[in-house]
Formats: sequence, C-alpha cells, structure tokens
Amino acid sequence: MPWWLLPYQFLFPLLGVGVAIKLLSAGRGRSLREGKDPIRQRLGLLNKDELARLSGKVVWIHAASVGEVQAATPLVARISALPDAPKILLTSSTYAGRERAAQLKGVALASLAPIDFYPAVQAFLSRVRPSVLVLVETELWPLTIYLSLRRGVRLAIVNGRVSDRSFPRYRFLRPFLAPLLRHVSRAAVQTETDRERFLALGIEPEAVRATGNLKLDVPPLGKAERNDGLKTLSTLGWDAGPIWIAASTRPGEEEGVLEALAALRHDHPSLKLILAPRHVERASEVAYLLERAGVPYARFSTLAGAASGTDCLLIDELGRLNSLFAVSTVAFVGGTLVPVGGHNLLEPALAGVPVLYGPHHETQAMSAEALQNTGGGIEVADARGLAREIYKLLKHADRRAAAGKAASEAAKSLSGAAARTLAFLSPLL
Repeated sequence: MPWWLLPYQFLFPLLGVGVAIKLLSAGRGRSLREGKDPIRQRLGLLNKDELARLSGKVVWIHAASVGEVQAATPLVARISALPDAPKILLTSSTYAGRERAAQLKGVALASLAPIDFYPAVQAFLSRVRPSVLVLVETELWPLTIYLSLRRGVRLAIVNGRVSDRSFPRYRFLRPFLAPLLRHVSRAAVQTETDRERFLALGIEPEAVRATGNLKLDVPPLGKAERNDGLKTLSTLGWDAGPIWIAASTRPGEEEGVLEALAALRHDHPSLKLILAPRHVERASEVAYLLERAGVPYARFSTLAGAASGTDCLLIDELGRLNSLFAVSTVAFVGGTLVPVGGHNLLEPALAGVPVLYGPHHETQAMSAEALQNTGGGIEVADARGLAREIYKLLKHADRRAAAGKAASEAAKSLSGAAARTLAFLSPLL
C-alpha cells in the first residue's frame, strides 16, 4: 500500500465526522438517520440475497448522488442491452442516490457504496468480485481505486469533469493521485478542457477521450410521464391556470422563489407553484418558509389528503420531477441564484418548457449556452428578475411557446454522449 494511504486511513474517521457536521449545518440531518441495513452496506457487507443478484460478470458503476445516478442512466440502459450483458451493480454515496438507482431498468442491484476505509472496501470487493469499476464524474476515492487495481479490476471514468474551482486542489494532490490514475483504462470526459486537466493529473493520453456530457443525453419525456403529471394536477384541482415549477432549489433560493410568486400573483392570481428542494430531507424546512409566507401548500407524500385552495405543491419524494416538468408552463432550475454551480437545465427543456436560471451555472455552462443561443433559456440575476421574466412569458403565449420549442431543440442538439461513451468503453465490457 502506498505510504500516504496509511495516514489517510487513520484520519478517515475524522473525515467522516466532518462530513456529518457539514450535512447537519446544511439542514440535512435527516440523511444521517440510517438504520442497520444502510450501515451494513456502507461497511461493504452485502448479504446473500443481494449477492445472488450479481452472479456472473459484474460491472460496478459508482455515482456520488442523485445527479450522478441520473447521468449514468443512459449508459446503464445501453450496457444492459448488450448481448451477454454483464450484471450491473450501481452504488451511490447517498441514500437518495441509492433509491434513484433502484428505479433504473437494467440495474441488477442498487446499493450504498462502501466507505473508503480498508475493512469496508476489502469486504465489498471480496464479495462482489467486479471485473470493471466505472466511476462517474470525479468519484476518485483513493483506497477504493488502489484495492480494485490490486485485485485486477479494470478502471474506467465516465462523464469525467474537473471544474475550475476544483482543478487547483486536484493539482496539489497530483503526486498522490497520478500513480493510481495512470492505471485508468478508459476515461470518457465531458469536454476537451476536462481532457487536458485529466492529462495534467496523470492519466495516460491514449486512455482519455472527450465524449460529451451524459447528463445532456436524457431521452425525451413520453406520454406516461405527462399522464402521471396530469393525474397529480387533477388530484389538486389544478385543471386550469399556469404552473411554475421551481426545481432543485437550494437554501437561500426558496425565499426568492416565494418573493417572486407573491409579485406574480397580483397579475396572475391563478398561478400555481411546484416547489422541489434539491434534497428532499429539507422539505420540512421549506414547509416552514411556505407557512411563514402564508402560501397554502400540499406535500406530494400526502397528496390524497390535500385541501382545496392549495397554491403550492411541495415535492418531498424522489423521482417525481419529470412528470411534473411535462405539465408545467415555465421552469426555474435552482443551485443558480446561490453559488452552487447549477443543476440539470435540460430536464425541463426536454419537456418543451422555457427554462430560467440564475448567474451561478458554471457546471451547466454548455447547457446554458445552448439554451441562450436558441432562446429557450433565460438568465436572471435575482428574485425580481425571476418575477419579471416569468411575467413576460405568462403574458405572451406566442413568446412562451417559441421559447419552449427552442428549449427542446437545444436539449436534443446536445445528445449522443451515451453512444460515444459506450463505444469508448467497449473493450472493457
């Protein structure tokens, strides 16, 4: 074992405490309340029933959370459709990510990933015996990589990216990462800039290729999603009037959304809001903001008991957004009015919905550029700008329809990454 992994392993429990503190300070304490089953999986102790679903050749795909699981979705679909397809084990570092992974067709088993601690990773690898480990984006857990390589597991990275903010940190760690990364068999990264940065971190030139962003390769929404969305609206009695969906909102953004809603309802009293915090464990926190603002709301989880006169639907369950994008009039995507970097702008765009977002969309730069160039996306600076642009779209139906069509076309123009990624990975599969 490389010498530097020893102090890393001794310090790992302290790192775990740091992560817990970060989650608590972000209002996500609920995500720490796990039972025995999640803890068992985090220790790498898959049970007999779980292992029985992984008989034969296993490809282990690891994604950090819901967003990365979503990015892996088109690749999972293509791998599972191969002749003599391997069994796909999809792990996530978060409970929400595991729940989303369990919903994907083609996944033999969705599990929490083992923590990057020697006993847990060793136990996991001994039980699963994967032939390939596919890391989504920048899930570069050093001990997991080292022990996998030592067991002869071939290593791949998909949808790889290194942001402007994280690149200096990774360069500082290059002396430690490079000896591991030079053994990566395939690294399918998002852009040529990402390719250059991965090369600077130590990956061999022939092993890395820019294949596009898997998050931009989402299939168009079908009739089933729209029908599910219409059923939800009918349950709420929202059969008429415009609907604004604010998706993947972060702390500090919900207040702006509610401020904009209050301003808009002067001219559009029938306007309804669907509010979906990025992390569903924050639902109670967001509910308090709704109550303080005097906005009647219903939780998705208790939809059947919703009272009449509800003006807002609070999403407190995973996997609901696509059906609701399909029946919305206009969308705002969060993580953009606060310095987070943004979330997927193309999911509402594929539904043919005009997309609004704030100035902090660094991780979504390609999507934002495509949407702005076609007129399908609008950048706003703050809550006032958000209200102003939504007002214009609600007032002018022709403009709104043109923006929705342009958004859909922009999303479709950025597809194809899954096919290119699979072709690049094919020697491993």
